[in-house]
Amino acid sequence: MNTLPSPPHAREEIGRRLKATRLALGLRARDIHRATGIGESAWSQYENGRRFPDLLQILPFADRFGVSLDWIYRGIPTALPFELAQNTLAHLAASPSDEPEAPL
Repeated sequence: MNTLPSPPHAREEIGRRLKATRLALGLRARDIHRATGIGESAWSQYENGRRFPDLLQILPFADRFGVSLDWIYRGIPTALPFELAQNTLAHLAASPSDEPEAPL
């Protein structure tokens, strides 16, 4: 049976992008918490697609690390700085959505 891919604004897809971006930046959830105040538990829920990231929570992350909201919420890689886009897309390609989650 064919299943349609999730739309780019689905929680799961946003979570995949957040995780790939975090890895591309070389960060741990703890680093994000220290830099932005986003709780490690909340970040984990965002990455795992269990919770939709609230804009007011994500803005400090986007501002601090130069990550476009168009990338986070819509999946538009051209909105990222070139090197970050390349690294992030490489992480996305290396970890399909059905792969078991790695610990944060």
